[in-house]
Amino acid sequence: METTTVALMNEMVSTHVCDDIAFSILSKLPLKSFKRFECVRKSWSLLFENHHFMTMIRNNFLSNSLRRSYYDGRSLILTESKPDVFYSLAGERFRKKVKLDFSNPFEENYDIGIFGFGSISGILCLHQYGDDDRDQIVLWNPTTQTIKLLPPSEVELAESFIPDEARDLHDVYVLARLRGFGYDLVINDYKVIRHIEVCMWPCGYSSDLEKLNNSDLSWPWEDFGPSWEIYSLRTNSWRKLYVDMPYSSDCTEGTQVYIDGVCHWLCKKDKKHSPAAPCLVSFYLSNELFFITPISSDEADCFDVKAKWINLAALNGSIALISFHKETTTFHISILGELGIMESWTKLFFVGPLPCVKHPIIVGSKGDIFFIRKDMEVAWFDLSTQMIEKLGYKAESLRCRIINYKENILSFEE
Repeated sequence: METTTVALMNEMVSTHVCDDIAFSILSKLPLKSFKRFECVRKSWSLLFENHHFMTMIRNNFLSNSLRRSYYDGRSLILTESKPDVFYSLAGERFRKKVKLDFSNPFEENYDIGIFGFGSISGILCLHQYGDDDRDQIVLWNPTTQTIKLLPPSEVELAESFIPDEARDLHDVYVLARLRGFGYDLVINDYKVIRHIEVCMWPCGYSSDLEKLNNSDLSWPWEDFGPSWEIYSLRTNSWRKLYVDMPYSSDCTEGTQVYIDGVCHWLCKKDKKHSPAAPCLVSFYLSNELFFITPISSDEADCFDVKAKWINLAALNGSIALISFHKETTTFHISILGELGIMESWTKLFFVGPLPCVKHPIIVGSKGDIFFIRKDMEVAWFDLSTQMIEKLGYKAESLRCRIINYKENILSFEE
């Protein structure tokens, strides 16, 4: 009897130790790998409900992010309300602020935005908003002061060939919206993706419209339908993409990110363009294939009413969806385990409440959340230490923007 009891106790201890070791190993796996192991044992499928295990997952995730960030020469680019003034923020706590030289190549002094989550091999993609809703685009290396103004595409040039009789009865304008900027690792080429169309809005009185309906306009209407275009720096030209990717008219800053040859952007639902529910679009620059990943129901609600601010980020080599909820002053951070799989979204962090937050700016590459305080001070929250620290700058307005930057001493044309 005693021998049987000892054997049972040894078996229980052995099983307990094995589970502890297994959980420790599982917590170190990438989320994509762990999701695939959930089906091995029922207890493993319930681990995301285990507070201790989730703490291990978060700590390992932040530890990996921290190691990546310390060795990548990371700094930040800050832009204020002025359209063509940029600053570099460097140092351990980003206290070294240096104004960058930037020669504005745009003809008009419209608003200039920095596209995406950060620089690609030290290159920034700047875009200028004009009255005709057309994005003029520039590639800029702040370190070498190299600037490349992208040429117009065939669609933009063809706009000038629209017959006068059509122009007399229509307001004609080009609608072009940036969706992706990245680096093709296979052919060593920088590329830009955008959605473009020539829009014609009837104008004038009803008699003019009747005249238009009865007219026989001999110009290629089909050539001006909505389409996708891709720009190649190597050829310095645009070409049409024959893909049927989801599209939404809303393209908020900070909802695009590039990771390892793939451009990702959020496609929010709207009445005219996008699918029934929000999704993530992922476009591979090398083979020009794309994946659609539905947003999980928990996060999809944020697009409707709950979240004041939504952002995409690259954390530890993974896509992160971050939302700020103004009523609770909390940040929710979900990590995508695998492209195309809605169930692989994992809500990993709940940050807050942070009542001092007036307006979020960006989530950095190691999970540090930059924001504008209610006193307009720019500050950041460190996920690993759970501490808030001021950067020592006051924002001029809520349009203050910060992006991740890594220097590159090589010209992007070399």
